Amino acid sequence: MDGEHQKTLLPNGIRLVSERIPHVRSVAVGVWVETGSRHEPLPKSGVSHFIEHLVFKGTESRTAEEVAKAVDSVGGQMDAFTTKEHTCFYVTVLDQHLPLAADLLSDILLHPLFGAEDIDRERSVVLQEFRMVEDTPDDLIHDLFAERVWAGHPLGRPILGDKSIILGLAREKILAYFVDEYCPARITIAAAGRLEHAQLVDLFGKSFVDFRRPCAMRDGGQPPALTPHVELIDKPLEQVHFVMGGPGLQQDDPQRYALYLLNTIVGGSMSSRLFQEVRERQGLVYSIYSGNAAFRDSGLFYIYAGTEPAHFSKVIRLVIQELRKLRRSGVTADELARAKEHLKGSLMLSLESTSSRMTRLAKQELYFRQAFTLDEILGAVDRVTTGDVEVLIGVLLGRAPLSLVALGPAGSASLSADALAL
Repeated sequence: MDGEHQKTLLPNGIRLVSERIPHVRSVAVGVWVETGSRHEPLPKSGVSHFIEHLVFKGTESRTAEEVAKAVDSVGGQMDAFTTKEHTCFYVTVLDQHLPLAADLLSDILLHPLFGAEDIDRERSVVLQEFRMVEDTPDDLIHDLFAERVWAGHPLGRPILGDKSIILGLAREKILAYFVDEYCPARITIAAAGRLEHAQLVDLFGKSFVDFRRPCAMRDGGQPPALTPHVELIDKPLEQVHFVMGGPGLQQDDPQRYALYLLNTIVGGSMSSRLFQEVRERQGLVYSIYSGNAAFRDSGLFYIYAGTEPAHFSKVIRLVIQELRKLRRSGVTADELARAKEHLKGSLMLSLESTSSRMTRLAKQELYFRQAFTLDEILGAVDRVTTGDVEVLIGVLLGRAPLSLVALGPAGSASLSADALAL
């Protein structure tokens, strides 16, 4: 079911990886730049996300409208996103339009105008995005949690940055940051679908042949240990939204497959312990789930839920009870087997999307500098034992209290750190 993986290092240092899938008609291609919100100095907080917007506002040869029309005219899709560790620009088109996709991506990244009027106009758009997040508490609570547990570290800052900083970012500072960060050594181009690797190398090799510049040095440094934090932030909402959690695993941790399975068992599926107990049996929430936010050198294992104020304290108690049961009794063989089948099925279904396959291939290159076949991944999942998961439970759900940040009309509810001890 896996296609053919190939990799080429262009003369200027750009890495190009591809997966040929001959039975589809589409191609997804993305340019991934290893720069995100965690790499920004505080006075430029939010500049990475701002740049993601600005490169679409026109190039030396195309207006923003012409870029949009070029994609729409072939039924394609073009978009971008920024994370804490990278920025991605991607296009999905029919295989016959791969040259157009490569030309558009090369054009917006090599020849963006960063016009003064465009910057002011897009600044207003980004400010609207700030307001949208503030009106979406189930998203906002994740930013608030990270800010508290990684206080003072760039990983704790929201990807959108700081509103006052965005308002004051001048064109010369934006352009200087773009030149410093968008350099060949930090770029990976990934593609998946009906393609020939040699054609991909030819298209991007010609576009980027003269693109040569050094990358700016970064302060870097591993994030500090999480700061335990318990806080109820009062806000007039219909529900109380909360995130509870503690240290997770970094992207390349050898225990990551055990974590994928533990997450599935805890709150990553409809049959998970939290979903079944808190939603199905008790009827106290609509949404509850767990997850692992993994980075190059750190991670967060967390649980999210939203509930009405009257049930807030009870939901917290139920979550803690389930985590204590895990610490005390571990997982059953049946649970683990079911989690494995769920994980493997989800992975194989995702392979029907060329965009998903492109993303998977890119992240493997970004974090491992190699591609893993489907058989290698499925084999790693199958080799996880109940003992492996229980060792991980001891690591992630230790005796130290978890952190908790809640947003909403908490009323008289109060929590101590001791109440979150496992």
